Amino acid sequence: MKKVIVCILLSVLYISCDSSQKKSSKDSLQVAKLAIEDIPTSDSLSIDLVELKRKGLLENTQVVIVKPDPVYHKNKRFNALPLKDIFEKYSLIKRMNAADLKVVFECEDGYKPEMPLEKLLSAKAYLAVSDADAPKGRAWEILIKNGQETKMEPFYVVYEGVSADDIAYKWPYNLVKIHFAPLHENDAALKPKDEAALAGYELFKNRCQTCHSINKIGGKMGPELNYPKSVTEYWKTDDLKAFIQNPAAYRNDVKMPNLGIKPEEATEIVKYLSYMSKTPTPKGE
Repeated sequence: MKKVIVCILLSVLYISCDSSQKKSSKDSLQVAKLAIEDIPTSDSLSIDLVELKRKGLLENTQVVIVKPDPVYHKNKRFNALPLKDIFEKYSLIKRMNAADLKVVFECEDGYKPEMPLEKLLSAKAYLAVSDADAPKGRAWEILIKNGQETKMEPFYVVYEGVSADDIAYKWPYNLVKIHFAPLHENDAALKPKDEAALAGYELFKNRCQTCHSINKIGGKMGPELNYPKSVTEYWKTDDLKAFIQNPAAYRNDVKMPNLGIKPEEATEIVKYLSYMSKTPTPKGE
């Protein structure tokens, strides 16, 4: 009987080891999730900010001064909480290696910026829960963009001492959730193997992916650019480059802002989009 049990255990161990080897290319995030068995059920890789507010867990705020604020384009004061404190209280990231993770911001309007978690934690980052300069009776000062009122609430990520011109830092407003994911989770699907398309990939990842998806990976504020048909297949190349640089020159009341993309950068982005037009469509489609 003991021999039978030993054989079964050895078989299980063999299968387990073999399975681990096959999955060795996956990010350590999944391994960490499975290994941590003693975490409270409230710990998570996602934080529902709206739910935290409903439970009264985002009330102990401090006034944070932003000079200047990149959305309002002036000095602003916000009632906010340190993002690091929120992360440590309501997620399991303190038990993991920040260098292996990225933070993904989910906004109500489909905007989905992301950045390395280590980068975010290196700055004085805050979650603004209301506007300290807002008129009486309002939680936020009215913001008009392109002639229309923009919804800032429920939350806005702000920083102290970070330049608004530094595109490495994301300032999402209309924020509802925060997710943590492997830093390189989308490399296999989106990073080109052709070095000629790498520059465009980096530009797309930092400037475009917050609003646009490729093969269903990315933001949802703007249109999908590669599935079921690549934008390079139905836009003339010169027009596509020009549109990327100045969307308002092509469409009235366009949502896409002028990001200050230079002609040579637009060329690289289109080169990357053309490369991706030859990649397989999402599985199961």
